[in-house]
Amino acid sequence: MMGENVKLRRGFAMSAPSYGVMSTYLHTSPRPGVGRIAGLLSIEVEDQIASLDALPHVGSELTMHVVAPKSPFLTKEDVSSEAMESKREILMSQAESTGKSQMAVEKIVEGRLHNYYEAVVLMEQKFIVDDTLNIKTLMNNLSKEVGSPVKIESFLRMEVGEGLQRLESSSAPEPLAQAA
Repeated sequence: MMGENVKLRRGFAMSAPSYGVMSTYLHTSPRPGVGRIAGLLSIEVEDQIASLDALPHVGSELTMHVVAPKSPFLTKEDVSSEAMESKREILMSQAESTGKSQMAVEKIVEGRLHNYYEAVVLMEQKFIVDDTLNIKTLMNNLSKEVGSPVKIESFLRMEVGEGLQRLESSSAPEPLAQAA
């Protein structure tokens, strides 16, 4: 790396669970340790005498899932109330423009909010390995298999070039700039 202009643009910290596993996944990896998209996931088991045998495989599949949909939130509770109110207002105005009754409008809004949660909340999403399960059900099944409550403590998704945007008005030779 001698002579290279390398700058750290962002950093992340995740702590390992006291009892559980950390899983990683590299997507579009041309060789070991190099990839375009990476995922990191921490699974914690509540009871320290529970077996961890099933966790590495499920953790690996879950980390692969984390890379796919770009979920910003782990649970519904992580979505801010301001964001939800804003989304609800937008959906309400869209549904009211259909001219349907207030009761029908409410059902439309609730259905679209459910779809929104499935798109942005990891625990509400369909599992990419088995789409008959959502992540919450998968974790409940894993808890039964392990014999102790199991939860996703944290997750992280990183992509090469993430947070960069093209400069429209610049004629500079480097067309990328860090997004604010």
